[in-house]
Amino acid sequence: MKRIISVFLICFIALSQTIIAQTREELEEYFNEGQYFFNREEYRDALIFYLRLANADSLNANYNFKVGECYLNIEGSEHLAIPYFEKAVKKIVPKNNYRKKDFTERAAPLHAYFYLGNAYRMNNQLNAALESYMKFIDSPYFYGNYNQNVVDREIQSCERAAIIRDTPVTHEKISLGPAINTLLDEERPVVSGDGTTLIFIRKLKFYDAVFCSRLQGGTWQEPVNINPQILSDGDYYPTGLSDDGKELLLARKQGDNYDIYSSVFDGETWTEAKRLPGKINSAFSETHASFGPDDQSLLISSDRKGGKGGYDIWIAEKDKNGEWGKLKNMGKQINTGLNEQIAYWCKDHNILFFSSEGHYTMGGYDIFYARQNGKKWKIPVNLGYPINNTRGNLFYSPGQENCREGYYSIRTGEESGNADIYLIRITSERVLSFASE
Repeated sequence: MKRIISVFLICFIALSQTIIAQTREELEEYFNEGQYFFNREEYRDALIFYLRLANADSLNANYNFKVGECYLNIEGSEHLAIPYFEKAVKKIVPKNNYRKKDFTERAAPLHAYFYLGNAYRMNNQLNAALESYMKFIDSPYFYGNYNQNVVDREIQSCERAAIIRDTPVTHEKISLGPAINTLLDEERPVVSGDGTTLIFIRKLKFYDAVFCSRLQGGTWQEPVNINPQILSDGDYYPTGLSDDGKELLLARKQGDNYDIYSSVFDGETWTEAKRLPGKINSAFSETHASFGPDDQSLLISSDRKGGKGGYDIWIAEKDKNGEWGKLKNMGKQINTGLNEQIAYWCKDHNILFFSSEGHYTMGGYDIFYARQNGKKWKIPVNLGYPINNTRGNLFYSPGQENCREGYYSIRTGEESGNADIYLIRITSERVLSFASE
């Protein structure tokens, strides 16, 4: 009898070890899959595998850190990172001791405090954000391993955000209606100068589609997916429309770079998108393009050489032969040592709208406007809260004839609600007085 029990125990232990070994192999596979997708910036796919790890070992600071990183990089889900980072910071190691590629690592790196601060800031928890940033820089492992200026900028953003929130911009928010806004995400709207053509991105299940709608009788009509017309595989994004709505500018993503393309409406369909000739595109990234006044100039966002730092806004004029000339930097009043992108020129009073990380922001990108004064620009002004918030703010497309109106994609709902496109009509006196100077 004892022998039978002994044999049973031996078999049970062997079976248990096999199960543990299989579980370990599965965890390692989840980790490697998560790393693969994360390195490709496919954060939703990476999240699937990291969540499996965190659910299997909820006390593992590293697994929680990985989940938090994913949520922080998924627009509209940043707040979901908070509880995971809060778990991650309970077990911290210096950056140099953190084994990033080892699935058996149980600690999180010190900069988990910085990411937690960012998540708090994006969720409008400014005091909690400041506390997390201070814990980060107060660590004996901070100095010599991290950039103090980066943390200082985030602290300053929180302080500015509190000030900007105290004087909100009054405005109307008008949905573009059920033909445009669905249960899917609608983003990156661009509108023709005459206000009758709308191009935008709708995120379908397997790809990003470019849609076109026409305004008839004051109502936007059922949009058409023009990906087959411009020959997009989901890698083209609308950036600008001509005054008459017949020329569409697009940014095409190829690897880590973007180039600017153009498509023309021939009266029935949009032509195949063609890369802009000349020196508009470069070996660097051109992420955005829009038309200036009377379609005689182009505003380009690029990180090419010769800029003030990061992405800058550049301008090119059309010559007498109808060709685009050399790009010129728009200067230090517009461009900073950080990133400026997504520029639109409103013809009403020559006002430039653009997104910037380097001016007086609430954190990340904010939307700014600047008025042209002769050949120079006045100091850019933050468009204000709640049009800007403590998250990244991009792709605000102003009306060409009325700078008080603009088209903007806003994420709705308590959780990770879908993004819809709205007409923003600004009624704040300080913006109206600026536009009427």
